[in-house]
Amino acid sequence: MDMVGECYMRNAIQLVKSGRVPLSAIDAACRRILEAKYDLGLFNDPYRFVTEERAKAEIMSADKLHLAYEAAVKSMVLLKNSGGLLPLKSDKKIAFIGPLVKDKRNLIGSWSAAGKGSECTSLWDALESKFGAHHFLYAKGCNLVDDEDLRTKLNRHDGQIEVDKKSPQELIDEAVKSAQEADVVVAVLGEAFGMTGEAASCSSIDLLDNQQKLLRALKATGKPIALVLMNGRPLTLTWEDANIDAILETWFAGTTAGRAITDVLFGDANPQGKLSMSFPRNEGQIPVHYNQKNTGRPVEASDPDQKYKSQYLDVPNEPLYPFGFGLSYTTFSYSDVTLNKTAFTENESLKAQVTVTNTGKYDGVEVVQLYVRDLSGSITRPLKELKSFQRVELKAGESKVVAFELTKNDLKFYGSDLKLRAEPGDFMLFIGGSSANTKEAAFKLLPTSSGTHCRKPSRWMIDRYSKTPGLV
Repeated sequence: MDMVGECYMRNAIQLVKSGRVPLSAIDAACRRILEAKYDLGLFNDPYRFVTEERAKAEIMSADKLHLAYEAAVKSMVLLKNSGGLLPLKSDKKIAFIGPLVKDKRNLIGSWSAAGKGSECTSLWDALESKFGAHHFLYAKGCNLVDDEDLRTKLNRHDGQIEVDKKSPQELIDEAVKSAQEADVVVAVLGEAFGMTGEAASCSSIDLLDNQQKLLRALKATGKPIALVLMNGRPLTLTWEDANIDAILETWFAGTTAGRAITDVLFGDANPQGKLSMSFPRNEGQIPVHYNQKNTGRPVEASDPDQKYKSQYLDVPNEPLYPFGFGLSYTTFSYSDVTLNKTAFTENESLKAQVTVTNTGKYDGVEVVQLYVRDLSGSITRPLKELKSFQRVELKAGESKVVAFELTKNDLKFYGSDLKLRAEPGDFMLFIGGSSANTKEAAFKLLPTSSGTHCRKPSRWMIDRYSKTPGLV
């Protein structure tokens, strides 16, 4: 089957007529597709239980909207919360500023299909519904997109990006005035939905220039600022991380985005999302990912400025926010890792556990992550590989033991011969709240009696690894 490439539609007939493709190949391809449709029951019920009556009853129904709300809340990632600015207190005078405060269309993202922006709950709608009209200050601050060429490209594909009749400076002046009257500023910035998704690459993944200008003007007021981001890709937020008090990544949170963001901002829901990809410090760090391969010249923690090592001169090697990272309104501590054995065979399993404690004053959810590193393989292996995770709900002050079980299947990889195998040898195991913040333990996968040899890392590798855990 061909989705939108049109290669069959454009070329198949001519290829058959010319004899380059036999008609039997076309028949075989059609037969496979028809068999798949038959197995799916599409000849008996082409739309698989979808009727106009069911659509009216199910789409936008209360239970589906609740699921959308739950998904939005769980996917938000708290990137920074200096001084505990969040959750907000509703008795404070708060200014909500930005082109996405009242926006609906962009909340459902680029792959929204038949979704309708008009059915979304904007952040401003949710605020007024929860706290009443005129409870907060508002200013647009800037247009979502000022660049005319970019705006034209986006609007060509249903961007619906409008331009305020006021000048950019007038919009900023209004925003600064609102910020000066407030105790706290919430800046709601990010991308238009058409800036992410397929065929939407950007050479820069900073906030757009006009949004950066607004944010810097708000910073100059001296007011505490919480930045709410709406976007579909990792952004480079080095300046924002250094200058803004709190940063909440909400992505394109969907139909119930406004209500979900409101509840997270004011503490009725506690952030629990973790990053599914690393956020670089700048575009020059890309590609940057937690499971990169090792280098022959790793940086040593004891001498980070040593010459001729794999490092940047202008930024650290580490991403700004690593894979698996995400804060909460509470805090969590981890005990050391305990193993039930330090070596096991392919017919056995290894159990690893930690005790996780909620050390803060709020109830919360921690996503406990398990990573593994193969210290020596027949082909180069990643520094870390995520193997499992568990969501753990903990009340303030509560502790729970979190246990994982590893088998040889968790250690398998495809070798140079493209065969899936687990190779005996030395491994490291990591458990923690992100790929960069873990407790570790060592273990071995033992060879079987059939004579499989154990691959051992050199003493040099073990010594070098112990000095530089986690990064090249």
